[in-house]
Amino acid sequence: MPKLADRNKCTGCTACVNICLQKSITAEKDVDGFTYPVISNPEGCVNCGACEKVCPVAKNDAPEKNEETTAYAAISRNETLRMQSSSGGVFTELAKRIISQNGVVYGAAYDDEWNVRHIAVDDAEQLGKLRGAKYSESCLGTVFVEIKEQLRQGREVLFSGTPCQVAGLKSFLRKDYEN
Repeated sequence: MPKLADRNKCTGCTACVNICLQKSITAEKDVDGFTYPVISNPEGCVNCGACEKVCPVAKNDAPEKNEETTAYAAISRNETLRMQSSSGGVFTELAKRIISQNGVVYGAAYDDEWNVRHIAVDDAEQLGKLRGAKYSESCLGTVFVEIKEQLRQGREVLFSGTPCQVAGLKSFLRKDYEN
């Protein structure tokens, strides 16, 4: 059986769930409501090791502590948009540009039952669903698989998520895409 990340270190990014072609791993909530991967179908596991290789925690892809980084700050010039946003409206400005070029934007939105889920939006009128902080864990579902397919088709993609979700996506994709 593959060794999944220790629950105390797992970020719940679901890269292992998305990479498993056998669908042997599922994301399940623990008693505290946090999502962790579980080998739910051990009989289907072919021990390919893909789940272990894709895990950003196991790979320890954290940058070196001495690595120089560059930080940027920006806000939208549109005051109405800034007031509707939790981070200055830059996300919506970037998302509108991606959508105007026939791209797709992935971000966290509430569903009909007030659960937070990552969804795809390719219509600027729907961006309001993705605006604003949700302050709870987002269910990623099969978003990583969908994003990889969009990128393969040459579509521009904007993904908005937590740093651990971004790390999981980058690890899942296994390469940098220009789009």
